[in-house]
Amino acid sequence: MAQVLIRNVPDETIDSFKQKAELNGRSLEQELRDLLERNRPLTPAERVALSERFLARYDTIQPSLTLDEIREGLE
Repeated sequence: MAQVLIRNVPDETIDSFKQKAELNGRSLEQELRDLLERNRPLTPAERVALSERFLARYDTIQPSLTLDEIREGLE
């Protein structure tokens, strides 16, 4: 696994994460590791799955513009 060093983090930010870590019963390092993992970019497969889930949930909603109107606006 990789290691990361982040310089010049404000003391207030570190203190805030230390408090959150303590409330969650974790170390500061684990709290930050979890934060990074929760906020990592989606993989292409995850983006497709999220899009499909969204479309399935809102399948009755139709765009207010047709594809031709959208293309025309992009020109």
